Amino acid sequence: MLWHAISPSYGYVKASHDVIRHPRLDSDAKILITYVQGLPPGRAGKSLSEHAKRIGITGRA
Repeated sequence: MLWHAISPSYGYVKASHDVIRHPRLDSDAKILITYVQGLPPGRAGKSLSEHAKRIGITGRA
């Protein structure tokens, strides 16, 4: 039996396979990309480094 479910309009972000399977992106970069994609349009105007600081992603040595 096929079941068609309508996804909720908020609370999740779809990420493309190109991003998830990209061999040169580490897990922090993928998290940062999906975080910024899920922000409302007015809050996404900051730099990626500011968003990374907000969610606790730090640079590596």
